[in-house]
Amino acid sequence: MITTSAPQISGPYDLFKTLRKAMYTLTEGVVHGSDGAQVSYGELLTLVERVQAVLPGHRGAGDEVIAICTAKTPACVAAILATLATGRAYAPLDPSHPETRLIGILDDLRPTALIVDETTRVKLEIWARRAQVRLIDLERLPPHRLAFDIPAYTGQELAAVLHTSGSTGKPKRVEICAPAIHAFQDWVADEMSIMIDDCLISHAPFAFDLSFLDIFVSLMSGSGLALCDAKCARNGARILALLDEAQVTVWHSAPSALKLLAEIGGGQTLPQMRCVLFAGEPMPARTLHKLFEIFPNAHFVNIYGCTETNDTFFYSVPRVGTPEHLPLGRKLPYVEYHIVDGDLRPMDGVCEGELWVRCPTMMRGYSDPALTREVMITCDGKDYYRTGDYVRRDEAGLIHFVGRRDAMIKLNGVRVDLNEVDRALQSHPNIDDATCFVTDTDDGKQLNAWISSKDAKLNSLDIRLHLNKLLPVAALPKRYIISVSALPKNSNGKACRRNLAQLAAAGPVRAADADLTPTS
Repeated sequence: MITTSAPQISGPYDLFKTLRKAMYTLTEGVVHGSDGAQVSYGELLTLVERVQAVLPGHRGAGDEVIAICTAKTPACVAAILATLATGRAYAPLDPSHPETRLIGILDDLRPTALIVDETTRVKLEIWARRAQVRLIDLERLPPHRLAFDIPAYTGQELAAVLHTSGSTGKPKRVEICAPAIHAFQDWVADEMSIMIDDCLISHAPFAFDLSFLDIFVSLMSGSGLALCDAKCARNGARILALLDEAQVTVWHSAPSALKLLAEIGGGQTLPQMRCVLFAGEPMPARTLHKLFEIFPNAHFVNIYGCTETNDTFFYSVPRVGTPEHLPLGRKLPYVEYHIVDGDLRPMDGVCEGELWVRCPTMMRGYSDPALTREVMITCDGKDYYRTGDYVRRDEAGLIHFVGRRDAMIKLNGVRVDLNEVDRALQSHPNIDDATCFVTDTDDGKQLNAWISSKDAKLNSLDIRLHLNKLLPVAALPKRYIISVSALPKNSNGKACRRNLAQLAAAGPVRAADADLTPTS
């Protein structure tokens, strides 16, 4: 890891300059593609210049955003860096999402340009033409280069725009500034002692906040970066092959990805892995113990955070006396937090309540000021983010997760709004009523749907084909209970998710289908 005095980061161009300096200094770095391709830092910077050459000029007022919707390749990394190099924010979109969802995000985002590849071009070029937004295909770049000394826009702090599920069914736009990305990158590189002889695997899609660690920590530290594309990410054998080929030493993902490795490990060990970081959802105990065998020398760390704040708590997992349910742990050094009671009053000592956090990695806000006001609250003259998570602080000061304040959950490391799933289910023409609910299995949380329909021919395949057009893969239920009867209701006349989960777990129900694992 390069050690210098901390630079002053005020915007995306400053962030890029810092990364570029490290990349020029630490030339040993290599970006590995899932297809076996290897791109050196020097080659990556040349590709950055080629992308930068075709980006449009600045409009000169307000924040500017460039949307990127491509497969996860070194060229996509170059597109992110090229965007930052012009002083703009990048908005990564997941190419596996339904076309209607992508277009809805783009309509709201109104980017200065849209970067695609040959596959996503087919989905989005009509939108770009209609919206009069420049479309840039990474597979059709001109061969010439552009020098880095052209003027860059330095008038904005905004560096990244991510989208999460919203309670209205419309994805929320989360705005993250360059200083927030840099502060988190610095902590990870220092805490995990990332060095030039390390190699980090990037498992999560670039559209998720987990990717900040993968991209920026590796490039700043001069370490290798192994990109796990969508096909590789779902295949345990391919992931193992990539780990071995790139000699990955640092893992970072949701526990569901590690579960793939635990299932296919078959006695294989990877002694070079020295650090395994996981975040986004609870880690099943039996999966963890299998991983201890696959990675015999690794330090395991449970990380807690959300898109709006990035990571805020962490817990070093002991190999001996491992808790059945892992704590969220202790706060990162730069984090302040409160646990508040029902009257929104901070509590001390052992207690249980809603978690509020404050940190330099916190988002600037949502694009909708009203939504921002709902989650940002002032306490003792400081702004805190209301996580919506209920937690417990024990006698040792460790924080434990208890539950959610609303209908937001995390499945496979992806935040899913249960209300959005309900609306998608209810939009099927042959469904009279539907509610989704979550059950606990040996492998973690499972999303289910209880459906009322008078159509005797309705089956889970019909429903899943419908949902595939509306929801990300992570939000697709795995089990469908289809009945001609009305949904069970509570005393208030409402379908209660908890009651449905209890009924489903109590014994046989009239279901049209057995458990079904969704595919993309």
